[in-house]
Amino acid sequence: MLKNKLLLIILLVLPAFSAFSQSGPATWLELEFSKKIVKNLKVEFNPELRLASGFEMDSYILEGGLSYKLHKYLTVAGYYRFENEYNYREKREIYEWESSNRLAFDAKSGFNLKRFDFQFRLRYTNGADFDQATSERASYFRYRAKVDYDIKGSKLIPFISAEVFHDLILKEVEKARYTGGLAYPINKNNEISVYYRLQDYYDTKTSLDILGLGYSLKF
Repeated sequence: MLKNKLLLIILLVLPAFSAFSQSGPATWLELEFSKKIVKNLKVEFNPELRLASGFEMDSYILEGGLSYKLHKYLTVAGYYRFENEYNYREKREIYEWESSNRLAFDAKSGFNLKRFDFQFRLRYTNGADFDQATSERASYFRYRAKVDYDIKGSKLIPFISAEVFHDLILKEVEKARYTGGLAYPINKNNEISVYYRLQDYYDTKTSLDILGLGYSLKF
């Protein structure tokens, strides 16, 4: 039954992704795997595949870390990320992979209000995405707010979020991500989601439209 539900959702979503990708938006595929080790401590592994317009390879990400719940309203976490980008932007005859490594540290909080679930995250990272500054000294604060809504009588969960990237070296906001989507909890351990994301730059770069598919599994 679980496999049939997953297959049906994927078959319904992929044709829409294909149609949109041919006209411009990028496609991001995100996976989340987590396992509780002891009380309040869990290990996470979050691989990601990012495709440019037309399903061309853009980059892939391998991320892992630990999160610890200090209090009902506070969780801290640390992650290591390896990212490999296929270098289309240099316009060379022979394309090359470009790699990066960085650490991230999170403080997360949130609360429920009636059918709304409010989530907040402050992240510090000692490196930048490939579309950001390339300075070896780059470091960022990333501020994110997310709201889920529990629809009465439905398993579908609509959500919206906004995330801002604050460059601590240049002391300015560099870009923001605005996301809206739907999540579907198949059971208490499995969830699938689809979303649209606008990545908006605060300089002369053109904004990026992104269509995403996510899947999370708790062991």
